[in-house]
Amino acid sequence: MEKLGINWGLLIAQLLNVIFVVWLLTMFLYRPILNMLNQRTSRIQEGLQDAEKVKEQLANARRDYDAELAKARQEAAGILAQAQERARAQAAEIVAQAQRDAEKIKSDALLQAEQERQRMLGELKGRMAELVTLTAERVLGAELKSNHDRLIEESLAQLGKNN
Repeated sequence: MEKLGINWGLLIAQLLNVIFVVWLLTMFLYRPILNMLNQRTSRIQEGLQDAEKVKEQLANARRDYDAELAKARQEAAGILAQAQERARAQAAEIVAQAQRDAEKIKSDALLQAEQERQRMLGELKGRMAELVTLTAERVLGAELKSNHDRLIEESLAQLGKNN
């Protein structure tokens, strides 16, 4: 093959050199790059899985938050309803107490008016007794003096002025 210009020694040396270079490139360049790419791919996949987990956790947290918010709203509505019921009960009690107080004031006023009426009647009876006694004294005294008619008219006039 030397006629074709092929030098077998040189061809085998070049072939060994190419195989050696390919082996060196594979060992020191291709495999580390593939390992690096595989590691990067696995990190990206882990990152995506972590992102998916975080997304699920966020969705769970959102559901929990919504559930807690709904629960809090229900509790607030319950507390508000209780407060309104207590306010109604207190308002009813205040109205009832005011009515009781008004009835007591009314009964006290009626009692006081009756007492005042009784006192005035007592005073009137006392005054009438005085006038009757005075009239009787004058009538008896006038009868003794014979001015009987004039004294009766004076007593009646006096009695009319006092009433």
